[in-house]
Amino acid sequence: MLNNILQLLYPNLCINCNSSLVIGEKYLCLSCCLQLPETNNHLQKENGVEKSLWGRIPFDRAFSFLYFNQFGLTQKLLHELKYNGNHYLAEYLGETYARKIANTVQSHGIDSIVAIPLHKRKLEKRGYNQSQAFANGISETLGLTDLSSCIIRRKETDTQTKKTRDERWKNVDSIFSVLEPDQLKERHILLVDDVITTGATIESCAREMIKYGNCTISIASIAFAA
Repeated sequence: MLNNILQLLYPNLCINCNSSLVIGEKYLCLSCCLQLPETNNHLQKENGVEKSLWGRIPFDRAFSFLYFNQFGLTQKLLHELKYNGNHYLAEYLGETYARKIANTVQSHGIDSIVAIPLHKRKLEKRGYNQSQAFANGISETLGLTDLSSCIIRRKETDTQTKKTRDERWKNVDSIFSVLEPDQLKERHILLVDDVITTGATIESCAREMIKYGNCTISIASIAFAA
């Protein structure tokens, strides 16, 4: 009874179209779920994400949940994560994506997960790390060991938005440190970020992990800007 009353006073609405959600729907209505621009590139070797990282870092697989298009549904979701602090949505997206990539994760022997860390000042300001929340959803669903605490972001960087490819790389060069390299050794780690554009952040973090942790890296993100 109480839940019904609360639903009348504070209805759950679809993040995209603002229609009321029915039982079984979370964050997005069924119609909007069907509009999600899924890449399905975890099913494809040599997909767009992988090609964008070729020759830059050694990795096993790379894939993203959604394509990013400016003013599209993916941007609305990312805005909700970044500016409205909706960590429940980030975890839900992680859980949803985990079920899609489960066979790929198992067949490639991925046993651990690391979220790209935020600098402590940005984390305090934002309140949470959306990449970590997404990673939490994946790790809890697939039973992966979370090794995110082994990596820190030593330098606070400017936003990557509107920077050129070269400027993005210089902005994130040597900003990560591995605190517990022994924890990474002989692991196959899924390195997780929110959005992959040029891949500069992923590249910088993966370099440090491989250099000091002697681990195998695969890569996942919520979105990919093709």
